[in-house]
Amino acid sequence: MLKKLHILYHLSPRRKYLLLLSFGLSLYGFFMMLFFKKYATFGERKSQIIVPDDVPNPIVMDIRYVIFVVNKYVPWQNVCRHQAYQAKILFSLYDIPYQIFVGFKKNEGGKIDGHAWTMAGGLMITGFCNPDEYVVQSVFS
Repeated sequence: MLKKLHILYHLSPRRKYLLLLSFGLSLYGFFMMLFFKKYATFGERKSQIIVPDDVPNPIVMDIRYVIFVVNKYVPWQNVCRHQAYQAKILFSLYDIPYQIFVGFKKNEGGKIDGHAWTMAGGLMITGFCNPDEYVVQSVFS
């Protein structure tokens, strides 16, 4: 416990701010997806995929880090679509271009699994997976 507090103490002010914001957004996203699904949208649906920049923005790295940390410690459900929703709000806050992909694949039992992942600055931000395994149904940005 002391080690985690020590790590938290040494985070940059921006990461501390984003960590608190992401924590609140995870709870907000959980309730939005649970009770108000029609209002919890990923953004505008696009038909094309944006070619990412080669060099990721430091803010993109911070957002990726805080969503990962919050996902690790929150007691409520924070699945791929919740994380993508958090990323959408944080990227919109900083006017950073992002893309959210929603894809499907068949698992071994023949059931169809859905998954959402977020890309920004050439990095996978949420929903770490192999995108080649999924058939992309929608792209949002």
